[in-house]
Amino acid sequence: MVDNTPLIVAAALFAVITGANDGASLIATNLSSKAMRPLVALGILVVAVVIGPFLLGTAVATTLARGLVGFDASGGEEALLLAVAIAIGVMIVLARLGLPSSVTQALTGAIIGIGIGRDLPVDAGVVGKVLLVLIVAPVAAGVLGLLFAVLLERLRPRAEVRGHLRRLHAVSFLCQCVAYAGNDGQKMMAIFAVASGAVSTKVEAVAPVQVAIGLLFFVGTLMGVSGLGNRVGKLLPIRPLNAISAGFGSSVAVLGSALLGSPVSMAQSSASALVGSETHLITYRRVRWEQAIRILSTWVTTLPTALGLAAIVGFVTRS
Repeated sequence: MVDNTPLIVAAALFAVITGANDGASLIATNLSSKAMRPLVALGILVVAVVIGPFLLGTAVATTLARGLVGFDASGGEEALLLAVAIAIGVMIVLARLGLPSSVTQALTGAIIGIGIGRDLPVDAGVVGKVLLVLIVAPVAAGVLGLLFAVLLERLRPRAEVRGHLRRLHAVSFLCQCVAYAGNDGQKMMAIFAVASGAVSTKVEAVAPVQVAIGLLFFVGTLMGVSGLGNRVGKLLPIRPLNAISAGFGSSVAVLGSALLGSPVSMAQSSASALVGSETHLITYRRVRWEQAIRILSTWVTTLPTALGLAAIVGFVTRS
């Protein structure tokens, strides 16, 4: 019988790191706009992570656990353990360098790379779809952020939108939490599912596991949120209308990707939507493009780096 304890430990560590990166990024946007109390926002996000898969399905978790690579083949658990370790390593290195990154892209790249290196079944069609959506979704989020900004500006004189900014922001943040739970947040449950041998045709949400994921995610978010408010602010001066437009725009893009079963970074989509909303609400000159390019370049290199490193490690350790 295979001892999956190392993979379970790695899954727990990955959930904490995911909270420190993904959760903290979402909360930091809320902190910048000052439209919702941090603990309230954190509570909403954690609850969404726990119960979201029960309500929205587990298509993204299934893609990561068995769609990209057949981890049910011989040596699959060990291969996934290596992929998780590599994804964590890439994230730690980027964090030490003070660079933003995408946990989703790090894990996705590592999974594909380890599958290639270990000669496991790799579904080229699913890989192609996932990579395409990873590229298209942030662009779509930027366009949607712009469109929502246009809509809010047109409604403002008639419906006194400014008098309801807190409510609108609460709704947009809730939408982000739901979208995250239906897509980006499911990478944590995918690893736990393989570790527990609970993957057959698809990943099933299990209540005790989801509660454990929620607690680990909560701890990670608390650890990471303190330093991310300033980082988000470096991209552009966030105003309430920015946060609202970006929240709705990124939510639609990420939920749409979830319907395709493709993992997408909520942090990346949110940043793109912020840029899109700002280009309309004030002027593109207000966006600090050097920071935007810096963030984009990190996301572009994260997946290829994780994929290449995992492929090499997989080939070297293949027996």
